[in-house]
Amino acid sequence: MLRPASPRALLSLTFACALACDARTLPQAEAGPPRPLPARPVAAADPVATPAVTPAVTTSRYLSAAGMEYLEVIHVPPGTPEAQRPAADARLPMLIAIHGLGDSPENFQDLIVDLPTTARVIVPRGLDPVDGGYSWFPIRARSQDVAGLSQGIATAADRLAALIEALQRSRPTIGHPVVTGFSQGGMLSFTLAVYHPELLAVAVPVGGWLPPPLWPSTLPTQRPLPKIVALHGEADTAVKFLPTREAVEHLEKLGWSISLRAYPEVGHAIPPKMRRELYLQLQRALDAQQ
Repeated sequence: MLRPASPRALLSLTFACALACDARTLPQAEAGPPRPLPARPVAAADPVATPAVTPAVTTSRYLSAAGMEYLEVIHVPPGTPEAQRPAADARLPMLIAIHGLGDSPENFQDLIVDLPTTARVIVPRGLDPVDGGYSWFPIRARSQDVAGLSQGIATAADRLAALIEALQRSRPTIGHPVVTGFSQGGMLSFTLAVYHPELLAVAVPVGGWLPPPLWPSTLPTQRPLPKIVALHGEADTAVKFLPTREAVEHLEKLGWSISLRAYPEVGHAIPPKMRRELYLQLQRALDAQQ
């Protein structure tokens, strides 16, 4: 089965030069923008917020698979009667939720607390500790080192792909997983959909970007390809809107099923109107796996 060339192969020569010129480690990487705003707005400003409902199954400790750590939650819509909550071993659609720079699975899992559908939610932990949270790759999105950034994204995406494969084998899952993520997680959602299309049903990147070194030149033969629905604020200064639009246009020209939902005056955050669209897209994707 043919797929686009591995992102590592596309970047090998460029990154070898980049390494020779720039041996920065995570603490020395470009300062970049401030730590991304919390994905979940203040409850008082969020009209879709409802009192939190304890999920059917949750874990307060990390699990591990494929050399990665993650939290797992069986999420049910708020207000679901106890008798209708699924057991831990129930066959369910799977949602992979990938946090951004400086965030953590414990915090990021709150993003889907009001999601109006049932799913097994996997929240992986970033590869490197940073700023009290975790990072997936050492180069910031606004860095001029686009080759180094792309290599970091490709490496993290390969690690996440191995985790998703392991979880599909070990968890009773209906259909293919759905992936979403914010900021760094949005970049990884794009990359997983493009370079590991056989693993996913739908990708919903939020505030993310696919750098040009990771743009494929042909459409994979894998069918069906995962649908991509990107959400992005036009006022985002951490991960700018225009490069995301250019990446979406490139994938669309190749024949990808992809769309971009733009939010004027929205920065690097997930305010209520964007959250409602995120919930709508995730609900449609997860329910379609049933």
